[in-house]
Amino acid sequence: MRQRKPVVHEYLAVIPDKLGGGSTSCRCPYARGARWTTRLIATRASLSLGSLSRRLIPVLALVGSTEILARNESTDEADQEVAPIVVTATVGPGPLEETAASVTLITRAQIEASQPRTVTELLRQVPGLHIDQPGARGSVSSAYVRGGDPNFTLVLLDGLALNDPTNNRGGSFDFSTLDLDSIERIEIVRGPVSDVYGSTAMSGVINIITRRGDKPVKSLEGTAGSFGFGRVLANFSDSTGVTDYALSASATDNGDPVEGSGFRGTVFNANVGRVLSDRMEMRSTLRYASSDLESFPEASGGPQFAVRRETEKRDVDQLSLGIEFFRQQSATSDYTVRLGLYDQRSDIVSPGVAPGVRDPVGIPPTITANQYSRADLKFRYTIHRLDALRLSVGADVESEIGSSVGSLLIGGVTTPTSFDLKRDNWGANIEVAFIVKRGLLLRGGVRADFPDGFDSEVSPRVAFAYRVPVNGVTLRASWGEGFKLPSFFALGNPIVGNPGLLPESTRSAELGLRVPLQGGRATVDMALFSSKFENLVDLAEGPPPRLVNRSEVTARGFEMGLAVNPRPDTTISAQLAYVKTHIRGTDEPLLNRPEWRGGIGVQWRPHATVSVNFDVLYVGRMFDSSIPTGEVVLNPYTRANVTMTWRARGRQRYFLAIENLFDADYQEAIGFPAPGISLRVGVRASR
Repeated sequence: MRQRKPVVHEYLAVIPDKLGGGSTSCRCPYARGARWTTRLIATRASLSLGSLSRRLIPVLALVGSTEILARNESTDEADQEVAPIVVTATVGPGPLEETAASVTLITRAQIEASQPRTVTELLRQVPGLHIDQPGARGSVSSAYVRGGDPNFTLVLLDGLALNDPTNNRGGSFDFSTLDLDSIERIEIVRGPVSDVYGSTAMSGVINIITRRGDKPVKSLEGTAGSFGFGRVLANFSDSTGVTDYALSASATDNGDPVEGSGFRGTVFNANVGRVLSDRMEMRSTLRYASSDLESFPEASGGPQFAVRRETEKRDVDQLSLGIEFFRQQSATSDYTVRLGLYDQRSDIVSPGVAPGVRDPVGIPPTITANQYSRADLKFRYTIHRLDALRLSVGADVESEIGSSVGSLLIGGVTTPTSFDLKRDNWGANIEVAFIVKRGLLLRGGVRADFPDGFDSEVSPRVAFAYRVPVNGVTLRASWGEGFKLPSFFALGNPIVGNPGLLPESTRSAELGLRVPLQGGRATVDMALFSSKFENLVDLAEGPPPRLVNRSEVTARGFEMGLAVNPRPDTTISAQLAYVKTHIRGTDEPLLNRPEWRGGIGVQWRPHATVSVNFDVLYVGRMFDSSIPTGEVVLNPYTRANVTMTWRARGRQRYFLAIENLFDADYQEAIGFPAPGISLRVGVRASR
């Protein structure tokens, strides 16, 4: 265990806020065009605002379950949109306060302010989420949510799953293949969400939502930086009120910031919607990405300790397509039907890893060609009773096909590693959010899954949230269960696979508190959590080596977030997280999980056209292992970045980003040094 490293309806409403004397703008997930939104406001106007304010407004403060990383508005087109309040943690769309879950929202304004190089860099400031990038882009980047394995986190793009169960990491997603093109926002849910998504969402969900066209925009962006970094990006978007589209294409070369690492990729994104009538809309999303990646193999000791100096090369092609039909049946009910298709092909040539301290045999050279395809059809029906009740029911069917053609070289003998598997899954879920009385919300959900070759799985989750009317303090609690089916690699690999593996499972509980300070200008959010993971898939060394269910792990800790607006032009945010993991029956540590993480971010706008973003990240010590070194302790590190942006006349935008500002010397994996101080400059021209 320790060596495993592992289109929905939206409405908009501006509601008088009796608590704060202002107003609250609510836009539920996956925004529609402005004219469509206006029509829905008119449709819902017959609902009593008096009743709404009496029952719904008292729980608006439950956004304490969310840490908003970007509170300052950006000065480009992004700041013309109403700030969304979104929900990924529920079956159907609804106000965020009806989740009572730990949700972090990264907005477009945050992306524009920080100008990160990759999605990996963007996610580093999320509480309770540790993400690593050994060396530089080109190696596998993994996310650990609340101490869980990377393959316990479901990654979505516009609601379409991206995890690939044919890889040898148990189906975890490699974030190094993702670009920032056309991302509108990212929603991160921490805790099991199997009651909504079924398998894989044991630790949490990361949902990446792309931009939509709302007005005519044509832009061209170019970026250059240290170590040979270069990127070009083109965006086109428009909206007629009936039809909207957003298209983007980019090409990126990450250069060579670390010996042996390399990334070159091209991406095309499209998001097209059309209003069919006052009550119907269709939307389609398309993404194609081609990536060429190069790095020293995992556990090889990287450029510092690897005995074999050849690098591993990966060619990855990803294609995703989503088509969604939405119908508003009445002022209080709607349904959505969505078809999703995903295909990933990867060719991997690895030199293997020479024998060493940890393994006297090492890892033999391999050649692998993987192909994975998934098709799913989802239906959701929602009843909106805004004054007291929201009920959602859903059903879906999913079909997966995964194959691998490959071989490894052992002692001069070629051994095949091929497998070919297919799996179907039927699922249904229901959830209810009910405002019992002023300030008190109860929510419950349950899902049943019926996967091929396994027993049925039932995943419940319950939660409540209560806001004290006198001082605005909000208390919330939740409990849930989750599961994950064994990956195709774990089931089918002829060397270490085991067709008798059972699903992994988890039970998790959480208690949260939100305290507003200084008249609402500051907010403190705290959460305690405890999770138990059972039947974890681990490698029994044998002989022969074989994957088995044998490990049980607990993860306990807390998260704390602080958001302060001391001045209209300044926003300060801070986060601190602690997680303690333990493998039952042993004192051995889990790898790549720091106990302590923290960070501070400051956004300052000294002028209407100028903004400065400064962030600092601290990561405590953690354990890692490589074949040439055995187990080691990686030292804690502190990393700082600064970004300055300037919007000139004529809709031109310039930025300067300095990463690793103080040239910190650290490693996120043994033998893989992080890049030193680097500089990037960019310009965007729009019309």
